[in-house]
Amino acid sequence: MTRRSAEQLLAELNRMNEEQGPVRARTAAASLGVPEAALLEAKELDGSARRLSVSGMGVVPLIERLPEVGDVMVLTRNEHCVHEKTGVFENLRFSTHMGSAFGREIDLRMFLTKWVTGFHVIDVSPRMTRHSLQFFDATGAAAFKIYAVDGTDLDAFVALAEDYTDRDPKPIEFTAAEPAKQDRPDSEIDVDDLRARWSRLGNGHQFNRMLADLGIGRLQALRLAGEGLARPVPVTSVEHMLNSVAQSGLPVMCFVRGPGCVQVHSGPVKTIKRAAGWLNILDPRFNLHLRDDAIAYCYLVCKTSTEKGLNITSLDSFDADGNVICQFFPVREEGAEEPEAWLDLVNGFVTGEAA
Repeated sequence: MTRRSAEQLLAELNRMNEEQGPVRARTAAASLGVPEAALLEAKELDGSARRLSVSGMGVVPLIERLPEVGDVMVLTRNEHCVHEKTGVFENLRFSTHMGSAFGREIDLRMFLTKWVTGFHVIDVSPRMTRHSLQFFDATGAAAFKIYAVDGTDLDAFVALAEDYTDRDPKPIEFTAAEPAKQDRPDSEIDVDDLRARWSRLGNGHQFNRMLADLGIGRLQALRLAGEGLARPVPVTSVEHMLNSVAQSGLPVMCFVRGPGCVQVHSGPVKTIKRAAGWLNILDPRFNLHLRDDAIAYCYLVCKTSTEKGLNITSLDSFDADGNVICQFFPVREEGAEEPEAWLDLVNGFVTGEAA
């Protein structure tokens, strides 16, 4: 198929918005059959999107200035879940391939090498003008977004975007998404070795490396590991858990991973509502939007830290293709055991008492 020009895409997008009212960028891109970043490339023609001059680890100087702008809303999403958190960028750290923010509210693991293209986006509506910095991976899928909010120093936000604006942007060459990696047959997996390595993990952060070393998919590992390590629970467990902790005030950690970031909320959740097929957390500085009808598998996962002699139990949800949708953990003090209230709640899903 011949690639449509930016002029054609912009005309089609404007026509869609006139006929249907304002359409979300992700929805419009899917409807038009193009990557989301291609729409922003087209919107460079009318000035409502401006290319950024930095990508990959070159984004680090921009991120280092974000504390100057105060409150922002950061957004990470995957196919079935959107995580939105408001706060200030704090406690920034960078390595050769990624960055982290360990703030009181904004808690991120940023895979900066995936941030291939960036834009300063200016959305104008009759109600307001909204500024954001949006980054995309090589396929044109959203890797991470940062929005100005009421508490943002807007002058500083715009000045930051201006300092990193590309004055001569080149056409973007998108790459095709890599096909999903297929699991090896279960018969080839040494389950005893899997369980032994799992039990020797120094900390939970070593779990991904263990899976890579063994060549095992995450869902496959949970399915094969068995009693004491991973237990299946009903797919309705996430909804039951959220309603329960909203009532009790038990704080939780919510992890969502997108193409370019893992974003974390730590604390209580209060307002749980359903709307248009989404299960939502709608709190003042934390929103989660979950298509829980996409949850095909749900597991309780126990990891033991041999470094600290502690267990940590999470509630992990997956789609039909085995992709992680979201994960929930208990909030606990450093070095403390996980709360009994959390264990009582989630273990009830295994026995059927709570679900």
